[in-house]
Amino acid sequence: MSVTLTISEKYSRFWPLIAAGSLVASLLLFGAYLAISDILTGSYLRLAAFALFVIGFLSLFKLRDGQITMDFSHQQTNKSVLDIEFSVRDQTIHAETIDLRDVDHIKVDVMPNRSIYNDLNRSDRSVRLQKKNMDGWIYLNEIHGRVFPLTKENAAAIVEFINGCKKRQRDER
Repeated sequence: MSVTLTISEKYSRFWPLIAAGSLVASLLLFGAYLAISDILTGSYLRLAAFALFVIGFLSLFKLRDGQITMDFSHQQTNKSVLDIEFSVRDQTIHAETIDLRDVDHIKVDVMPNRSIYNDLNRSDRSVRLQKKNMDGWIYLNEIHGRVFPLTKENAAAIVEFINGCKKRQRDER
């Protein structure tokens, strides 16, 4: 018998609206730039059209990437191993195993400050763990160098699940 927890990345339902709206607004502002003869106003319109085009283009990348789902599973037969599977649209993109005996500490933490978005949105959380044979902390919700955001509740659920697995492991020894 196995115990499983499924957690999804913090993902806004407004990404399609943001992508479509900014691309349409970009086209409208570019059309207005072409129709206006005033140089100063035209340059402002061109700058705004470019900025909205970039926002729409980056939003399309976010839509294409999709929402990441993490599946944590702990087998009752092998009590010291936690299997983690990362998937997008039911396709596995990364999998790893963690030996629970090596986990020293685990905590909910703020996201690493790697972009302006993290300065503006302080509600995103991450899960960090420290292994017994390591000095530093590693992010549990990281794939290929990208730490994806979690809600505070989802991050707390991951920590509670892992602590519960470690407790079951200690109780059955």
